[in-house]
Amino acid sequence: MNDNWHQLSTDQVLADLDVNRSGLSNKEVNRRREKYGENKLAEPERVPGWKRFLSQYNDPLNYLLIGAAIVALLIHPDEPGDAIFIFMVLTANAYFGYWQEGQAEQAMESLKQMSVSQCVVVRNDTDVEIATSQLVPGDIVNLYEGLNVPADIRILESYQCRIDESALTGESLTIEKSVENLPLDTLLADRKNMAFMGTCVATGRAVGVVVSTGMKTQLGKIASDIASSDTPKTPLELKLESLGKFLGFIALIVAVLLVSIEMIIAYGNPKLDIWEAAVDQFIIAIAIFVAIVPEGLPIILVITLALGMRNMARHKAIIRRMKAVETLGSTTVICSDKTGTLTKNQMTARQISTTEGNFQITGEGFKPKGEILLEGKPLGDDDLSKHQNNLGFRLAAACLSLCHNSQIKKTDGVWEALGDPTDSACAVAGWKINGDVQKFAQRHSRIHEFFFDTKRKRMSVIHEYEGEKWVFSKGGAGGYIDLVEWKVSGDEIVPIEPADFDKATEANKDMAGRAMRVLALCARKLDDDEDMYDMEKIESGLIFLGLIGIMDPPRPEVKEAIEICQNAGIKVKMITGDQQFTATAIGKELGITDGGIPAVNGGAISKFSDAEMDEASINSTIFSRVAPDQKMRIVSSLQSQGEIVAMTGDGVNDAPALSRANIGIAMGISGTDVAKDAADMVLQDDNFANIVHAVEEGRKIYQNIRNFVRYQVSTNVAAVSLIIISTLIFGWNLPLTATQILVINILMDGPPAVALGVEKKHGNVMNRPPRPVDEGLPNRNDIWLIFYLGAVMVTGTLLVFFLAGGGLETCGGLPLSEDTNLPFDQAACQAGDEAAISEWENYADDRFVHAQTMTLSVFIMFQLFNVMNCRSQEESIFSLGVFSNKAINIAFLASFALLLFFVQLANVTIPLTNFEISGLLSTKVLSMNDWMIIIFVSSLVVVIEEFRKFIVNSKIFAIGNSR
Repeated sequence: MNDNWHQLSTDQVLADLDVNRSGLSNKEVNRRREKYGENKLAEPERVPGWKRFLSQYNDPLNYLLIGAAIVALLIHPDEPGDAIFIFMVLTANAYFGYWQEGQAEQAMESLKQMSVSQCVVVRNDTDVEIATSQLVPGDIVNLYEGLNVPADIRILESYQCRIDESALTGESLTIEKSVENLPLDTLLADRKNMAFMGTCVATGRAVGVVVSTGMKTQLGKIASDIASSDTPKTPLELKLESLGKFLGFIALIVAVLLVSIEMIIAYGNPKLDIWEAAVDQFIIAIAIFVAIVPEGLPIILVITLALGMRNMARHKAIIRRMKAVETLGSTTVICSDKTGTLTKNQMTARQISTTEGNFQITGEGFKPKGEILLEGKPLGDDDLSKHQNNLGFRLAAACLSLCHNSQIKKTDGVWEALGDPTDSACAVAGWKINGDVQKFAQRHSRIHEFFFDTKRKRMSVIHEYEGEKWVFSKGGAGGYIDLVEWKVSGDEIVPIEPADFDKATEANKDMAGRAMRVLALCARKLDDDEDMYDMEKIESGLIFLGLIGIMDPPRPEVKEAIEICQNAGIKVKMITGDQQFTATAIGKELGITDGGIPAVNGGAISKFSDAEMDEASINSTIFSRVAPDQKMRIVSSLQSQGEIVAMTGDGVNDAPALSRANIGIAMGISGTDVAKDAADMVLQDDNFANIVHAVEEGRKIYQNIRNFVRYQVSTNVAAVSLIIISTLIFGWNLPLTATQILVINILMDGPPAVALGVEKKHGNVMNRPPRPVDEGLPNRNDIWLIFYLGAVMVTGTLLVFFLAGGGLETCGGLPLSEDTNLPFDQAACQAGDEAAISEWENYADDRFVHAQTMTLSVFIMFQLFNVMNCRSQEESIFSLGVFSNKAINIAFLASFALLLFFVQLANVTIPLTNFEISGLLSTKVLSMNDWMIIIFVSSLVVVIEEFRKFIVNSKIFAIGNSR
């Protein structure tokens, strides 16, 4: 099947489809259904729940943890505690992510729902009603007002048929359908002899022949684009992958070096068992692996992003894909649809120009509330009444109230219009002047109507008005030049002058230049003996009443929101299916363009090479008459040049680009289900300004992610350094067990890290440009601070470990103390007495457990004090308020209480077991003196960091300053 049906005449189309106007026979229908299949969109591939759950493990950090757990289990199968603990953490994290992202994508399902269930076709020269799924190419279909178009159809007959294609093409006005064939290169939005699946018949009726069904329709092509569009990884995902690979590489190198060195030493020492030494070093390697990988980071990220989702929801921004929360903060370009996104997709009358002057009309949409202003000054009730008594203004208002076929009504508290959008705009304007137009029409009954058509470009109606017959007419201003003979001056009707035409022409240009569709309003009183069916006679000798300017107005919040985005270094581009002139005018009004760089038309895009497309996508800000696949091409072009693209839209035509963008943003009220299901974020109230709130929240979240990555990785650096220095350099035993390191990484620094995730923003994050796309996580400044803080922590911890007895000298392979009050015979021990050695081992074990407990405690306290430092890179905790972050206060106390539980209750037996709490982490009760040492040493990290911040803020040096 070809895609050039608009180029062919109706006879050629019928001939190519081998059908006549009597329709297909049942036999032929069955044959074609076997060939083309049912008129349905392809079912989306359902991803089983178990696959979605397992996909949560697809992360380099998780791979490292799984590897560490497996190695630990292989080396010590009789001690599975470490491995079990790691798998518990991974499972909890996977479940949380699975729960947050629980719903599968429904874009294809929504596309299916846009098809109507029944339609009327001609078969065997008889009208029959069938399910739309049974349509085949060649079926003759009848289209009626209010029905969705069931397939792609070539129009054969049109009876004032106008179709709303805004959801598919972005065109804000309904399109009148005709039968004439069109040039081959006619853009999709300009194919007036075609009706497309999923669009809606606004007025009139038509007869057409089906040319494409199912996935071969324009709607089906969009469905294919959505299905084939690979959603790019978010910047955060890429940075976490990079961080995971880097940490894994470091862990592997360090572990291999340690094992290799010790194996070489053992190989050269005949007194050592090489395999026993290998096992010991594997244990150390696992400890390093556990220490260097931030096990708690994935779940903390999930929790922080979930909290960000909640905060965005308060601003009516619903996040459907969790990691998109942070992506907003790195957005460099916002590509926005016009109709329904930057504008309301509700045609609204904004100005009436009469011989009395220019009247402005306030209010938006179909709500018939608003003020009438004369030359910018509001008219009170008395002034409005005076103008309503003026013949010209009264007739213009009557024309607006009567010359239309729309219904304005309120449903569930929302005003809506049924009928052509232009008609509806005129009706609402009439309501604002005359009151309820339905009641007004009842008082002034309609006698006859001359429907709008593309040749005349006007509509005329005859009504009983003020006891006489009047014709009221509205349409394109150019079509009335030869029909108008009179004008209203005061309360008199006088001949129109050339100067009046000049004045009207200037008013027309002014309104058109502001993206308004301009219509002329005319009328005349009919004589009793006039033939009311003689259209040519009725539409002659008219009185010119004025011009009305109608537009799809910009949303009131959009201009300020765009300005804020531009100040934040975010480029805003309009990508629309609407006309170039309209798009440019709206773009100028909103500050998207100054007109210096012309808009790029979809016709030009179709001929662009990739290089030309890249140049246009970067330099141009307005793209008009753009097809759905071209929107996706623009987004892809920007992404290929390193831009992080947010795409906003509300229509079916926006769905592929929404899916392809780094973050897709759909309108919640005016948006189609297709657009919402393809998006990552949905604006509940259609308020474009909420994108600014979301970007601000995204930037704050990334700022906090940097803070807790710096916090967690500095802990990991300190833990790894502690193990390497104590074992490899000093030859001591491990100061911390693998389980203790896991507890430090998850239980102890988890709550403080989450608390960092809710830290309030510091400074105006919207006054700085987006961070560089290639900026690492952590970045260079973060890395400097990580090693600096890690060095402070490891120095203090090593000092405490040594002083507590963890690094004593050895004698005969056993620790030796200089204490003279030892519970054994030291000389006998050195002489090799077994009883003395046994007593010494018990004493040494007890001392080492005490040293490890001191080490664990001071390390955790270092963490808790360090979380205060990590709230900001530059600002002192005293300027922030030491206790201003309540979440950190709670996390500090909770972690400290948990530490006291493991340490001070070490000798307590767990109820219903014979197991002491000390067995959980190999801890020992500490004295008050021990705690004083621990708190004094660990609090030094705050003192030292505050000194650095003081130096930075004093401009003496720029150590660790943020970019």
